[in-house]
Amino acid sequence: MSARISLHLRDEDLRQFEERAQQTQANARTKSAEEIIADARAVLQAASQAQLAGFVRERFTRLTAMLDMATDAEWLLAGEDRQRLLNALACFSGSHTSAAEDDNVAFLDHSIMVELVSRDLEHDLAAYRDFCSLRTSQAKRQRPGADQQANRDLWLQQTRESLQHRMHLRRTRSLERAGSSVRRLFSLFGI
Repeated sequence: MSARISLHLRDEDLRQFEERAQQTQANARTKSAEEIIADARAVLQAASQAQLAGFVRERFTRLTAMLDMATDAEWLLAGEDRQRLLNALACFSGSHTSAAEDDNVAFLDHSIMVELVSRDLEHDLAAYRDFCSLRTSQAKRQRPGADQQANRDLWLQQTRESLQHRMHLRRTRSLERAGSSVRRLFSLFGI
């Protein structure tokens, strides 16, 4: 038997998560991108060793996608896009949750934060997911030869630029349509 559970986060709840995100981001400003990524990876590792409910575990797959996006040398996020992603990952900096804790409340908190930041990164994640899918398809069609690497590099560049452009357009449109002042505030604080 399965049950559907919905959480309704009030503006006050969202403000608490926003404050926590701002605090962890402020603390993360003293860290390198590699340290921020390592901290988020440590949270993910601890979650993978814990016995979590399926809905919590599913949220952590989104954190995996964010980490993959941050470290994919062919996706090449730069500038504001990379900083937005690092800001999202910084929400997990200094959050060394242990899988041995008596309760999984901290993981539930993390899963809510993953949900919130992945919503703000929805277009980034969709573009990256499409990039990975297209890259896999293109690799299967590729034939061996001397010119193939040059062709592949050009194809990667064009595909990446096209998908990142789409990502920017969709992100801008979503932000313009953000209804709640808290939703807009959460989007504007750097995620």
